[in-house]
Amino acid sequence: MAESKSSKRMVKQTMGKKKINKKGRESGSGSGLLRIKVRKLQILIPGGKRCNHPNLLLLKTVDYIVYLKLKLRLLKALSNSF
Repeated sequence: MAESKSSKRMVKQTMGKKKINKKGRESGSGSGLLRIKVRKLQILIPGGKRCNHPNLLLLKTVDYIVYLKLKLRLLKALSNSF
């Protein structure tokens, strides 16, 4: 039992420590991976490069998905009519 309590304590201590870089942001693999994914999304979404805030980028992404679904529905309807 003593070992499990001490190991749990060590896990909590290591998880609680976060490295802060010069800009006051957390450093680590998670934040870099997120930035890469956001940049890729900015490239895919029209007008995404102008979105500096993640919330705006997500709103543009949702709008673009709805636009693509409507376009697909229209093209299917046109192809079925011939």
